[in-house]
Amino acid sequence: MEKNKNWGDLFINFTIALYFLLFLLFSRSYNLAPTLLIISAIVFVFLKRKQIDFFTEKEHKILVLSYLVYFVIILLTVILHQDKLKDLDKPSRIILYLPVLLLLIHYKLRFKTLLYSIPMSAILAGCVACYQCFYLGDWGAFKHVQLIQGGDISMSLGIFSICMMLYSLSKGHKLLALFCFLGSLMGIFGSILSTARGGWIVLPIIIPFILIIYRKFIPKYFIPLMLGVFIISGYLFNLTDGGRLRDRIMTTQDQITRYFYKNDSDTSLGYRFDMWKGAWIAIKEKPILGWGNEGLKSKKEKLAENGIISKHSAEFYHNHNQFIDETAKRGIIGLIGLLTIFLIPLSYFGSRLIRQTNLEIRCLALCGTVHIISTMCYNLSQGFFAHNSGNTFYFLSVIIFYAAIKVQEKKHS
Repeated sequence: MEKNKNWGDLFINFTIALYFLLFLLFSRSYNLAPTLLIISAIVFVFLKRKQIDFFTEKEHKILVLSYLVYFVIILLTVILHQDKLKDLDKPSRIILYLPVLLLLIHYKLRFKTLLYSIPMSAILAGCVACYQCFYLGDWGAFKHVQLIQGGDISMSLGIFSICMMLYSLSKGHKLLALFCFLGSLMGIFGSILSTARGGWIVLPIIIPFILIIYRKFIPKYFIPLMLGVFIISGYLFNLTDGGRLRDRIMTTQDQITRYFYKNDSDTSLGYRFDMWKGAWIAIKEKPILGWGNEGLKSKKEKLAENGIISKHSAEFYHNHNQFIDETAKRGIIGLIGLLTIFLIPLSYFGSRLIRQTNLEIRCLALCGTVHIISTMCYNLSQGFFAHNSGNTFYFLSVIIFYAAIKVQEKKHS
């Protein structure tokens, strides 16, 4: 029995490492590890159903309930609005991740697995971005995943690496901290190369927050040193990126000016503004249960016919803002469901961040916290959950950080 447990621990840690390492490596590589985990978890639950009381802890039940509430609201609104059953495809995968939680807690997910695999995955993401942009000549990185999705996920991997770096410094592991710092640079660099602007707004919010959490462990030379490194890196990047970042910033300014002062919505940002405008009109008319997918599509087409929004913006299936889109399609009920999957896990990670003194648990809680805040920010300008990559990365990563904390708490209790 003990031998089987050891093999199970090895398999789980290997698969979780694979999950992070493969996520942005090639097209749909993010599906491999989750598929292995889901199959293993279903088999595990079936075999152990009479031996283990799976939901003894209240916090397990609350996390599972938040996922179920989100899915059930989508299910009921799809039925109510007579939408297509394929609209349940992505949300239904959330349910498949729930047995993985039980698997990761039973077979001990090691902290070191995350400590090494996350920075390495950020380095790989940066390498993929460099290869695509500088060798293949692509304008934006991660087109094999979806440019915006890849850029946001690469940013998250870089941010997780910052958490790991400061943890390593707090433990006095300078070489490991350097490795994690390289991961943070490459992850953020990969996001910049993607030209996905939505991920960039996260940095001024998240980095000060992380530094405040680790303020007691940061050497006096750290912040000036990091600023110097980022300035030099930015300068070198500007020399080699062919003007991508500069052009992207100037384009953003120009598109905002054209929309608000010249009434020109025929731009990337202009389409977004029109989508939000149309969705807001729809929300005011049906605020409680929304329009459903097909109903909202018809509503936007009518708005386009009346010249209120552009015809092209009415063609988009998603409104490029998860909060607005959810409210327009499923009303305030849908928005509550969406907030549930953010705020309930956030309260769990936040409580550990405030109360715990164990450095490993605090690091994991910080990763979980910044993961949720970052994803909420991404969803302000992107339908992060409209893609399989976004669903997988958010929901499974929450479970991974949650399970890793539970394992550490049992270890140190």
